[in-house]
Amino acid sequence: MHSYSRQKLTRHHLVPKSRKGRETVLLCRNCHRQIHTLFSEKELERQYGTLKQLLATDELQQWCDWIRRRKPSGRIAMNRSTRRR
Repeated sequence: MHSYSRQKLTRHHLVPKSRKGRETVLLCRNCHRQIHTLFSEKELERQYGTLKQLLATDELQQWCDWIRRRKPSGRIAMNRSTRRR
C-alpha cells in the first residue's frame, strides 16, 4: 500500500472486528477508506483476510498505482461501494 509520510496512519482489521478479526495493518486514511469502498465486510472476511490477498486484487493494484502518482494531499473523495455489506 501507499502511505504519505505526513498523514496519520489508521489500523485496518484484515478480518473485520464485527466478524471477530484481530490482526491489523497500518494504512494511510485514504488507502483504508478505499479498501472499505471496494470490498464488503463479508468479502474481507472470506476472500481477503491477509494483506497479500488484498494487494493481489486488480482493483487495489489500480488504486495503488493511481495514488502513488498523486502529490500528498488531504482526504480524497470516493464513491460508495455498491456491494452489499
